Amino acid sequence: MKTLFVDTSRKSLSIALADNDELLFISNVESYSKHSNYLMDEIKKVLSKFNLTPNDIDNFIVLNGPGSFTGIRVGVTVCKTLAWALHKKLYQLNNLEALKVGINNEVIISVIPDKKDFGYIGIYDGDQVLDYMNINDERLLIVNKNISIVTMENNNFVDDLKKRLSVNNKVDVKIINDYDYLKIISYVLSRQDINPHLAEPIYLKKIDAEKKYVD
Repeated sequence: MKTLFVDTSRKSLSIALADNDELLFISNVESYSKHSNYLMDEIKKVLSKFNLTPNDIDNFIVLNGPGSFTGIRVGVTVCKTLAWALHKKLYQLNNLEALKVGINNEVIISVIPDKKDFGYIGIYDGDQVLDYMNINDERLLIVNKNISIVTMENNNFVDDLKKRLSVNNKVDVKIINDYDYLKIISYVLSRQDINPHLAEPIYLKKIDAEKKYVD
């Protein structure tokens, strides 16, 4: 069973190919918001390397945000179109949940920093919270927990978040360089696939007017 993973939500374009529990290939291209110029060519290269055609792929997995508005649309559109046209299974996962895959702790808070005092945060403690959040948001009032903050970018926002949470909790910060593709693929395939027509980007990234209103 072959699975193609696609992420166009970040500056780099990522594609991974797995066959059951074996990760066959990873492609990371620094395409800097020009993913539409590279995505199909990269998919072709990966498939050609293993003498495969798109029809040989059983599952398509796409990360659907938050991230670049255009970037997310590119990955979601390509994957949903391929899954629909080829009658294959489609799975989607948000980036914040992808960050926490493979991390074990009582509470996991995944973070994509945006600007001073603001970031995209996923809180995984029973009920899941997924939102654009201020550092002083009351939903971050967590008490007497063991917390892992997971991020790909350590900056002042992450440091301030750790300081705030450390007042009432035991907190550690895990900075990862990239997703654990095989664990994510296994994690996603354990869930229900979706109708390709229902696959949509998650636009948590606020426009400037919304950010000023939140401020």
